[in-house]
Amino acid sequence: MARMKSYRQPTLRQIEAFKAVIETGTVSRAAEVLNMSQPAASKLLTNLEADIGLELFERRRGLLVPTPRGERFYEEVDRIFSGLNQISQAVNTLRREERGQLVIGVLPGLSGSFICDVIRAFTRLHPDVHIALHGRSSQYLMEWMRSGRLDLALVAGRFDGGHIETELILRQPVVCYLPLDHPLTAKDVLRLEDIAEEPFISFMGSSYTRLQLDRIFEDQGLRPNIVIEASNAQNVCELVACGLGIALAHPIYVAEMARDVAIRPFEPMEMADFQLCRPRQGRSRRLVDDFITCLREKADGMAQIGVSSP
Repeated sequence: MARMKSYRQPTLRQIEAFKAVIETGTVSRAAEVLNMSQPAASKLLTNLEADIGLELFERRRGLLVPTPRGERFYEEVDRIFSGLNQISQAVNTLRREERGQLVIGVLPGLSGSFICDVIRAFTRLHPDVHIALHGRSSQYLMEWMRSGRLDLALVAGRFDGGHIETELILRQPVVCYLPLDHPLTAKDVLRLEDIAEEPFISFMGSSYTRLQLDRIFEDQGLRPNIVIEASNAQNVCELVACGLGIALAHPIYVAEMARDVAIRPFEPMEMADFQLCRPRQGRSRRLVDDFITCLREKADGMAQIGVSSP
């Protein structure tokens, strides 16, 4: 009887060379990625095929083209390396947990200088804490909060839940946003009769800010002349800056657009705010407390500055 040929287990370096050739397309590029000479990379491939007894490449005019078996082999190699990457990510996560981490969600309109200033103040207290910041709509953030993905969220509207703690924050009077060259900028204070016929840039109909706008007009038996709806504060401000309409909104949104839009106080005074949410039994309780303290200090500072007409 003919003896069956014995094969050897491939080495990690051989597998790395094979994977690099598939992903870069040539042996020379693979050698550069692996920081070795081209002949050394070629020898690793030749030895790999000999050791496992499979033809992984066809040689065509100096090029290596994967055979069907080579493609199947690559799929398995890639799956295994993906698993190794997941292990590496898990290790990094455990390391971050040792030094602390916070996962924070905010509305896109608050993800600029406001939250960056809060994070800067917090990192002075906890320089080694890993922070993940997500800018999403209120609905998404509350879904993530309920599923345990967030340690803290700053949202618009009102959300209740037995396992979520909430508090109102950034409570300030609504202001009117105007294009810089709008005739109404000549007034120090705007009233409903001044803006009732003006084209409005509004948040979407389901948003808390839009519901507040509709209520302000309904109380006087009027309807706003909404010409454009937008899903986030940045778009609302940019559309106002383009001269396409005016808007009523929380004054914090002007922070990123101060040079592009004018703002004027609005009467009768209508208050706007946001809701700070955290799980009642959340992780990293002490870190969340410290972050909220920094957030309150920033919010209080903004309230003291207030909104003045230029």
